Amino acid sequence: MLIAGPEVDRLAAMAGKYKVYLVMGVIERDGYTLYCTVLFFDSQGRFLGKHRKIMPTALERIIWGFGDGSTIPVFETPIGKIGAAICWENRMPLLRTAMYAKGIEIYCAPTADSRDVWQASMTHIALEGGCFVLSANQFCRRKDYPPPPEYLFSGTEEELTPDSVVCAGGSVIISPSGAILAGPNYDGEALISADLDLGEIARAKFDFDVVGHYSRPEVLSLIVRDHPAKPVTFTSTSEKTEDAHK
Repeated sequence: MLIAGPEVDRLAAMAGKYKVYLVMGVIERDGYTLYCTVLFFDSQGRFLGKHRKIMPTALERIIWGFGDGSTIPVFETPIGKIGAAICWENRMPLLRTAMYAKGIEIYCAPTADSRDVWQASMTHIALEGGCFVLSANQFCRRKDYPPPPEYLFSGTEEELTPDSVVCAGGSVIISPSGAILAGPNYDGEALISADLDLGEIARAKFDFDVVGHYSRPEVLSLIVRDHPAKPVTFTSTSEKTEDAHK
């Protein structure tokens, strides 16, 4: 989808209609490049911005482009500071550290990983960042996909029946102390929910603040290049910008 397209307008209208903050994974098209992207909407139906996955995983790299440092947002909202990282980029410690430095409180982690080890990663992030972690994963069966030969599960297709589970879910909500507040759900399509007490964040960071009192910037530090990484820059545009500020 295009960010300026009708799909984004529909999602914004949905968030406004139901008065919810919506964090939605999409495949974004920009020119002739596709990106794995998360879109953010507020409860008034406004599009807040996006995060592009900075490192597509494995064979994703032959299809999707790479996000840059300009789309690692953390949005300050009345319900808390919201951001997201997509699937295995959640395992990138420097990306997580950048988000912690922006004060993330509600850390969204959409994924396609239903393994038990994913739950360990989500608990670690909640403890490390002193934040609430909301991880959403799809539950789907073989019959939810087009039949072969239009769509094939390589190496396992012959073993599958229409009701075979091909992604087992595991959506979960975890507190800053590492407590499981909801899920992980492996029983089918479902909605999970929990009440988030933001006071837990302060209590967690009293023990461990990875970018505060538990940091050692004179020993270890991180530089984030958060400007758009453009392949082409026109000097005339730069000159016009400079002239406008004179």
